[in-house]
Amino acid sequence: MKLRKDCQLADRLVSELMAWKYSMMLVLSWGLAAGQVVLVPEGMRKQLEPVAAENPKLKLLFHGKGADALSQIPEAEGYVGPLNDGILKAGTKLRWVHNFSAGVEGAVGLPGIRDGKVALTNLKIHQGPEIADHAFALLLGLTRNMTEYHKAQEKGEWIKSSRDGLTLTELRGKTMLVIGYGGIGTQVAERARAFGMKVMAIDEKDIPLTVTVDRFGKPDELDEMLPLADVIVSCVPITPATEKMIGEAQFAKMKKGVYLINVSRGKVVDTEYLIKALQSGQVGAAGLDVVDPEPLPAESPLWKMPNVIITPHIAGVSDARGGRSDELILENIERFSKGLPLKNVVDASKGY
Repeated sequence: MKLRKDCQLADRLVSELMAWKYSMMLVLSWGLAAGQVVLVPEGMRKQLEPVAAENPKLKLLFHGKGADALSQIPEAEGYVGPLNDGILKAGTKLRWVHNFSAGVEGAVGLPGIRDGKVALTNLKIHQGPEIADHAFALLLGLTRNMTEYHKAQEKGEWIKSSRDGLTLTELRGKTMLVIGYGGIGTQVAERARAFGMKVMAIDEKDIPLTVTVDRFGKPDELDEMLPLADVIVSCVPITPATEKMIGEAQFAKMKKGVYLINVSRGKVVDTEYLIKALQSGQVGAAGLDVVDPEPLPAESPLWKMPNVIITPHIAGVSDARGGRSDELILENIERFSKGLPLKNVVDASKGY
């Protein structure tokens, strides 16, 4: 037991050392020197006019798609646009790139980013409101059996009670477990509290005391907290540590009839055992904006299950997202041009 604890402590110290080293690399690579050449999408030209006027040393380049960006990237120190291996290899002067979504699993392994030479920013925090709204849309669709009522509406039927074994459930007094208390998880927890729910949260970082959450736990406490939850919401980024973190053993520990909502990444949940848990009734219902694989094959049993609602990975879309995204990009371009620390920087060593 002592050896195991010593090994765990050693792993933690190594992890913290790597994170510190990565942070120092970021400071040395982009936190001190101003960046003067930034390549951005053509669609942002008008919005950037005031920023350019206030920063005469800033040179803005504009790209369309594909080859247009690739042809200009060798001159750029900063870049806003789709990321791929070709962009990072050709952009030898790059010190900052921006990813248009919260998920960065496809970017953290790219050259320059993985070793901390190029700072990566994303939409973490900024996509929280719409994704949290979507999580509750899925949850309420299941607890209030809206799918069956919509079917009845299409047939012109007036039904007074739920059908196909799903009862009408209220959320007040129920317990929600939020897995991943970041920009999305905090928004989900706030909404849960507003519905009168008790809230628990799992996260690897230490969280200050708050009136929103009744109990916090570390990832190693997940199995202990699962049986206490009536609703489980996955909000974690996909990393080697979170891939299939909800698998056979975790489903077995859940309260029978639990509601499972996934608005993070499909690979966080083991699809094979999710299907089995839904078929057995261990999981009462599931709301899935993300699945594994994506797109979900037409032959997947999930499509036909009456206790499942599926949306095609669109939780991060909203009428307000574009405004928040543009505001962040504009501010970061200005900060980059002045050598100030960027906002929403991703820690590539952690994967989010």
